[in-house]
Amino acid sequence: MKPLIAVVALVFAGQALAIDLDQPGAIEKLAHDNPAHYAKVEKILSEAPYRPFTSVARWIRTEFNATDVDASHLLKTSYPAQTRLSFVLDGETYSKVIRIDAPARVIPAK
Repeated sequence: MKPLIAVVALVFAGQALAIDLDQPGAIEKLAHDNPAHYAKVEKILSEAPYRPFTSVARWIRTEFNATDVDASHLLKTSYPAQTRLSFVLDGETYSKVIRIDAPARVIPAK
């Protein structure tokens, strides 16, 4: 039982150690502390909303050599829609809520 508790604690600790870019001053701190990651994060955050939602994770993995990319399929029903994006660059986990500016599709009523 103790090993199971330890594993669960490590999973939640890893999520807690993510840099939440929604926090005030987080992006400015990143620019100061790690300019290389800042450049990548800025490009990801500026381009991801305009890419097809289904290809965002693959694009981040290939373009920026990121791992553990998660573009949640759970969308916030705001206008525009929003989702939480998280990814790992060189062992550092980043997380941010982004908007989804995907074009609307007309779906005929049945």
